[in-house]
Amino acid sequence: MKNNKGITLIALVVTIIVLLILAGISIAMLTGENGILKNANDAKTQNAYYGADEQMKLAYMAVRTEIAAKTVANSSYDATANGNPAALLEVVKKDLNDDNWYAEVKTVTSGEDTITKIIMTYKDSAINTALSDGTALSLQKGSVNGEITLTKQSASYKFNTATASTTATN
Repeated sequence: MKNNKGITLIALVVTIIVLLILAGISIAMLTGENGILKNANDAKTQNAYYGADEQMKLAYMAVRTEIAAKTVANSSYDATANGNPAALLEVVKKDLNDDNWYAEVKTVTSGEDTITKIIMTYKDSAINTALSDGTALSLQKGSVNGEITLTKQSASYKFNTATASTTATN
């Protein structure tokens, strides 16, 4: 009887087929509809988007704190007058100390009303217009906007606003 050493052609073919099946499963898990790459991209988008919202909220709270402190010191303080919006813009810029941020003061007149806003824009290529499941996030690919609307002795905040879009760069 011969002593055969080595593998048969059938064993080689079976091994190759098993490897192809495993490769197909791995590729599907990586790039499929709920694949690792799409989930990672969605997580990156959400992190940038909601991180920008959190930074804007912190800037908003700093503005509210500044207005409250000024109002306590001077009961006739008006956040919308006498260069105060520019001073509050500096508070925002101090909070948003990053090259990806742009902030400006805009005054809009509507009839007899004058509305003063601090517009904040965050630019990051990670921010997409939607997640892979179709959930709409930002209004403009690569950036998201927020605004702080100043009133005499208070302020309000709105995130991802259409009216806040700006083409200026920092």
